[in-house]
Amino acid sequence: MSSIEGKVIKLNKPGELGYKKDCLNVVGKIISNKEISFKTCKTALLGMWENPQGVAVTDIGSKKMLFSFKDRKKGLQIMQNGPWNVRGNMINLRLWREGESVFEVDHDFMEFWIQIHGIPLDFMDKETGARIGEMLGVLAEAEDLKTDGILRRSYLRIRVSIDITKALPIGFWLDREELLPLWVFFRYERLPDSYCFNCEIVGHEKKTCKNPTAMACWDPTKKRYAPGLGARHGRPGSTAGGESSKQQRWSEEGEELAHEQQNRGRESGEKQSSEESRIRDEHALQQKIREESV
Repeated sequence: MSSIEGKVIKLNKPGELGYKKDCLNVVGKIISNKEISFKTCKTALLGMWENPQGVAVTDIGSKKMLFSFKDRKKGLQIMQNGPWNVRGNMINLRLWREGESVFEVDHDFMEFWIQIHGIPLDFMDKETGARIGEMLGVLAEAEDLKTDGILRRSYLRIRVSIDITKALPIGFWLDREELLPLWVFFRYERLPDSYCFNCEIVGHEKKTCKNPTAMACWDPTKKRYAPGLGARHGRPGSTAGGESSKQQRWSEEGEELAHEQQNRGRESGEKQSSEESRIRDEHALQQKIREESV
């Protein structure tokens, strides 16, 4: 018998892949430089998910876990309601797709619901949100904020996969032709204040950051990042009120910038990468699973 080691072999797929029809397999990764036990993370997540039936959780190692959902629709719902966090440490959930190893599932992109604040009234529509989302990363959904022609909130809301190995974008300058450019800013739903206030990269704290301090494009004497970039879940029909002092500070700064119009820097969209193409394929797969689950 010859040795298998070092050889390239081909495996025949089974005729019926039952796991494809019956389960949704998701690989989660703890985005933190802190150590969190598998048991702590598993217990916390299942509790937040209201202990759904038919879920198997396996420790993969390297801060990764495999979640196998018997109810695929429930699994997709949990992914869409994220990102989730355990003790302030974010958990990035990505689909494990056919043809790739569990170790190949990439966690550089994370999906967020992002609120876009400060948009002028004449741009308050779904199409504007979609365009901004496509410049931010890989757009999954742009929410329609109107019901029977009536606005349900004062901001746009989009779901986007963005590259978390880079600084989180905080806003952009909007060209208004005859008027001065306007500062439009973002809030990330379910984002805890555990990101780095020095460089705004998720997964480490300021005290361990080796990156240079990012300064604000509207005022180079001010730091670009501070607590309060996160936001509460923007439920349809929800009203303003009950903002934390940190979140209120972001609103006040947005109003201040709209009036001052200092240092009119603009941030350009990044080029699409192969990873972004992978995310689009994942979105298409999620949509297919939704349709099959109806």
